[in-house]
Amino acid sequence: MHELSIADAIAETVIEQATNHHASHVKHVSVRIGEANAVISEALIFCFEVIASSNPLLTGAQLKVDIIPHQARCRWCDCEFHVVQYITQCPRCGRWEAEMLSGTEFLIQDMEID
Repeated sequence: MHELSIADAIAETVIEQATNHHASHVKHVSVRIGEANAVISEALIFCFEVIASSNPLLTGAQLKVDIIPHQARCRWCDCEFHVVQYITQCPRCGRWEAEMLSGTEFLIQDMEID
């Protein structure tokens, strides 16, 4: 379950930023995670809530997770397609040379603080 280590990294970053901005409490955190990272949203939210419950700055903070589809483009025929189970074979021409367009991201989009 790598969601626990991801939730911990999110919490550490949020605490650092909230402290730098002299916040008394974090209300909400939004993250964007690429589908290729194989994160289970519900597990990540649960882990974040457990971690948040032990830190007064994060207690009650809500985590919103947006999953970004794993998309690629064939370098031969320019076909854009959804990558399923990391298979990057072009569905149009059958070649295996693809450029990743999205789905590998991992970023904290925003957070709301008091």
